[in-house]
Amino acid sequence: MTATMRGVDQGALTATTFTTVFVLVMDDGEYDLLNGVVGLVCALILLAYYRPLPAQTPFDARSGAWAFGAVAGLQVASGVSWLVQLVVNGAVGRGILELGEECRDKSHCLGDEADLHVVIVWAVAALVLGYKHYERFPYCPPSA
Repeated sequence: MTATMRGVDQGALTATTFTTVFVLVMDDGEYDLLNGVVGLVCALILLAYYRPLPAQTPFDARSGAWAFGAVAGLQVASGVSWLVQLVVNGAVGRGILELGEECRDKSHCLGDEADLHVVIVWAVAALVLGYKHYERFPYCPPSA
């Protein structure tokens, strides 16, 4: 018995990825609340329209799970990037975090200093969400 997937757009994964990457990359050197709003909206679109297709092989199940984790993790990173930026600004202001050589005289470089932290948030979120996706939708061989 196969379930039909009406009203579900597999392109939601791709579309929300491009939108989130565009907003993160095309910023003017600092993260702001708009990054958070776009991350939240893209995550809502992904939740509304993405449904995994039945996996034909174990590789399909794993690669689909990790692709979902990477995209959803990117949206989490976008959603919290402005909070990460605030933490980095506070750490720089208190002298806990030192600015790179090229950014010492430019206040707009604080976004560049937060990039590594945003990437760490993305990697952790991608691993957790990919694992949860695979746990929820593992490969199940068709029964004869």
